Amino acid sequence: MEVKLLPLQFVLLVTSLVLLLVASDTISNGSTAKSNNTSKNEACPSGWVIGPNKTKCFGYNDSFQSWDESESHCKQYHGHLAALTSFEELRFAQVLCGQIVNGCWVGGRVSNFNVSFGWKWSDNTSLWNESILGLPTINASVDLCTLVKNESATLGSERCNASHAFLCMVDIEDKCYYMHCHKEYLIILAVVSGLVLCTTFAVVVWLLAYKRSKRRRRSRKLSNPAASALVPPSWKIFTCDELRSITKNFSEGNRLLGDAKTGGTYSGLLPDGSKVAVKRLKRSNFQRKKEFYSEIGRVAKLHHPNLVAVKGCCYDHGDRYIVYEFIANGPLDRWLYHIPRGGRSLDWAMRIKIATTLAQGIAFLHDKVKPHVVHRDIRASNVLLDEEFGAHLMGVGLSKIVPWEVMHERTVMAGGTYGYLAPEFVYRNELTTKSDVYSFGVLLLEIVSGRRPAQQVDSVGWQSIFEWATPLVQAHRYPELLDPLISSSTSDVPEAGDIQKVVDLVYACTQNVPSMRPRMSHVVHQLQQFAQPPVTK
Repeated sequence: MEVKLLPLQFVLLVTSLVLLLVASDTISNGSTAKSNNTSKNEACPSGWVIGPNKTKCFGYNDSFQSWDESESHCKQYHGHLAALTSFEELRFAQVLCGQIVNGCWVGGRVSNFNVSFGWKWSDNTSLWNESILGLPTINASVDLCTLVKNESATLGSERCNASHAFLCMVDIEDKCYYMHCHKEYLIILAVVSGLVLCTTFAVVVWLLAYKRSKRRRRSRKLSNPAASALVPPSWKIFTCDELRSITKNFSEGNRLLGDAKTGGTYSGLLPDGSKVAVKRLKRSNFQRKKEFYSEIGRVAKLHHPNLVAVKGCCYDHGDRYIVYEFIANGPLDRWLYHIPRGGRSLDWAMRIKIATTLAQGIAFLHDKVKPHVVHRDIRASNVLLDEEFGAHLMGVGLSKIVPWEVMHERTVMAGGTYGYLAPEFVYRNELTTKSDVYSFGVLLLEIVSGRRPAQQVDSVGWQSIFEWATPLVQAHRYPELLDPLISSSTSDVPEAGDIQKVVDLVYACTQNVPSMRPRMSHVVHQLQQFAQPPVTK
């Protein structure tokens, strides 16, 4: 994979290198300065002096404190009370202590050993030299600490809770004293932290840029269908001449019956002998070829037995065409209202099968496609029936290609009713999968009753299907909800209880509150149970 260095990454890299060079120079200068300071006897904290052996710094403090308090004060400098291991250091300490009559605390203290008590320096490393210091061995637990006095040639001792001035000691090699610990280490820490932050930021920027570039490549791939590796069966970009040839120049003899508000649909015969349906959309001056192909490419990838498959498309100077698979028995509304010649009316079992297979196709769009797809235009004219009267939903994705006003103009004009449209979509422009559930509920009642979502009635003018059905439901007159073509049949007339179950599902799907409507997968389950024959005992 080729990785391009972004300008921001380059700047961050250069900045990091500069910081590293500056830090190195600072550390080098700091080390040189430290060496010079040591040579000038300035390696000790301010006010302290170097001891006789040049390895320790001593500091005198004239504040009178107990031995423990004095030791705590010395630890602030990462040191201890003075440990005296030679006559030179003893005399040096006496000079520092000066003319203090009571003496100064140093670091010796009685300590409890395994078998006896003895003296020990507080730094736990310096050796106790009894011949030099002149303090006897202690055989009992006595809290005594050591003093250095100017008039005495040896150390003295006193109870540790007494108050005296004191002498502190710190090793010159221990460069940490009183908030001055290793400036060079702090610089290194700051530089390393800066490098880590810069590197992390550069990686994040690179990942974001890479993902953005990847999305652009994917978008270009979708916008160029010929280069896309689509899920088989693949779809094709037709030329306008090819479509004229297979539809006999869009002749009226090839025109399929159905809702032609979006431009009309024509049957066609491909060179391989397979039949297709060519849907001609109304001319658009707003949608470009790239956008049209991209949307068709997405829809063509959706494959389900109850969705009408997209075979291809064509874009010719604003004229747009979609090529679908041919479904033999045509749209559902023709079988509900204009039974084809030689056909028969849909009985109860066929209608339940149509509703069930249609619900399966919608459930696929809602639950199996990620992100989920909202159809937005579920209606009888968009449901095609195959030879076995299984339902195939067409028009998936068409709502993004055809303007909303064109798709729904007839429904809105029908006496002010909105037919299949969910109320939250009509009044608040809210669109979710539950909007499709509402549309399916309206269509299910239409399938059962054989009545359009809105139709003219002599006494009241335009009447919605629910204005007609609700009084019958409230009066429990369920058989009167059936399509008269079913009621007049000599067989396969459902019982009132079976009709009630379907009608209850209709009203569940058309609740005014979207969250109260069931998922389409639940609707499929309910319809499959309705289709099962009753168990005889």
